[in-house]
Amino acid sequence: MLRFLTRYGTTRGLLGGSRAWTVVAVLGWSLRLLTRNRGSEPKVVYSEVLRPGEILEIRHLPEPPTR
Repeated sequence: MLRFLTRYGTTRGLLGGSRAWTVVAVLGWSLRLLTRNRGSEPKVVYSEVLRPGEILEIRHLPEPPTR
């Protein structure tokens, strides 16, 4: 939805001359820039190359009950 409003605002505002749609386009660009710079992408915490014959096992063990 944000991408649509940004594109529509650019078309109608900057290219069409509408001040209200220009504001929508600028707000859309700003929100997309903030979202992109916020760092919402997952970070790699471990990386290793596996050789032929090696396996990778990922397990999630339940925590022991606390008393």
